[in-house]
Amino acid sequence: MYHNIRLHTLEYLNFEGDKQACRYMVENIEVTDSLTEEEFVRNILQGLQRVIHDGIEVEVLAGILKENYGITGTCCSGLIERIQLELDMYCPDRKKLYFADPEELGSYSKRNSLFICI
Repeated sequence: MYHNIRLHTLEYLNFEGDKQACRYMVENIEVTDSLTEEEFVRNILQGLQRVIHDGIEVEVLAGILKENYGITGTCCSGLIERIQLELDMYCPDRKKLYFADPEELGSYSKRNSLFICI
């Protein structure tokens, strides 16, 4: 289960001469929404529909996931593997993702469009 949360914080500013420092204290944590893993992946795939293309670099996709969804590290690698499975993609050089051609078993071809199974 994945949760969207809202943090309510208090900000304390400390001044010493020309230096200033901020300190934050969490006042309240509120769960605004909850998603199952399937819903979470589906939402991300919908958001990436116009971004994922044949030959997209894994590094670029990881950057998009980090910047837009806050997904990093092991979770990011796991999600990229999940995207590969969901979209029937392969990664022969571990650098770029390509769409597999399901019509010809045992062979791969490049596609110019994106198909998302939801």
